Amino acid sequence: MAKKKNKKNIAKRKAKAGQRKAQKRKLRLVKAKQNRPRPQSGHDYMPPDFDYPHLAPDTVPVGFREVGMSEALMEFVKAMTRHPDIRGLESMDNAIGLGMPLWNYSIAVELDDANPAMKSECCKAVMQACNVNLQEAEDIVEKLVILKHEMFPPDIQPRGGPMMFMRKATRHVIEPFDYGMLVLNKKKLPLTEEDARFLALLTDLDEAKLVSVDDYEQWERKYDPMEEQCGKAFKNWLKGKGIDLKFLDDFSFLATFFVNFVYQYDHDEAGVLRNTDELFFEDFFYDFVLRKIIMEPEGHVDWLPALRLFFLFLDEIGYLADARPYVDTLNTFEEPFLQLLRREFG
Repeated sequence: MAKKKNKKNIAKRKAKAGQRKAQKRKLRLVKAKQNRPRPQSGHDYMPPDFDYPHLAPDTVPVGFREVGMSEALMEFVKAMTRHPDIRGLESMDNAIGLGMPLWNYSIAVELDDANPAMKSECCKAVMQACNVNLQEAEDIVEKLVILKHEMFPPDIQPRGGPMMFMRKATRHVIEPFDYGMLVLNKKKLPLTEEDARFLALLTDLDEAKLVSVDDYEQWERKYDPMEEQCGKAFKNWLKGKGIDLKFLDDFSFLATFFVNFVYQYDHDEAGVLRNTDELFFEDFFYDFVLRKIIMEPEGHVDWLPALRLFFLFLDEIGYLADARPYVDTLNTFEEPFLQLLRREFG
């Protein structure tokens, strides 16, 4: 699974990467043939050989879903802002600033490790944020400790891992993306200055990546403008293709998120867009999206149409020789990913 880059070693040794990839594919094939049961429903939406234990259906209690620590904190903060006693928070930054000490204090209470100083810090934060007196602040703190306990019951939490079980407070109806809303102009668009700039930046970054750049700051100076230009060029291309305006910002944002995953996280081989294949997409959809990206569950159905269009864009501007293999691979994730979203959030 992908991990954030080590700044002291951002490049992978390409020769050994190919061997690792071949071995991993062979291992997946053997395990998939020998050990993988077919679900009774007929929907085989689990990743091959269960490389993603957080998705195994028998590990999550009924009525809960598994989330990473960062998402757990954010979900607590969002629930806190909806609490009737919490008022006066002007921004999400303010909410997080209030939520973090309350989160830490709640954990300490559950572990019987809380001290008066921690509670005092929480009360002061509530008094300042909500403009209440000390007694009111103490009451609010106690209610929020109970809220955290109800959302994340301590007696069922997995031990020693980075995940938590969160109670499903809301059941989301995850509908498939309506492709009838995408009317695409099939005529190839001429290369624009925005496209050419993005292509030059991307090609330069790929070449730097493949020759093992040791200077992280130097490499990042190449990456940051590439990602920014990627969003601009892809958005303009979508507009030129006649995509509905309501999708432009969303799709360009999702595409740059995928680019960030490819280039900013360590993988089995050098992460460049040309190298993305089934294993990259597995890690992205089954691990990165569900564990590291915080967004409304219904919005996840936009990933696949956005990325299909993105690879068509990379083909049309000349970065890829043929987008069809990438699009065909993405097509295989459509139904499995939808079923997984329904299980996680439904």
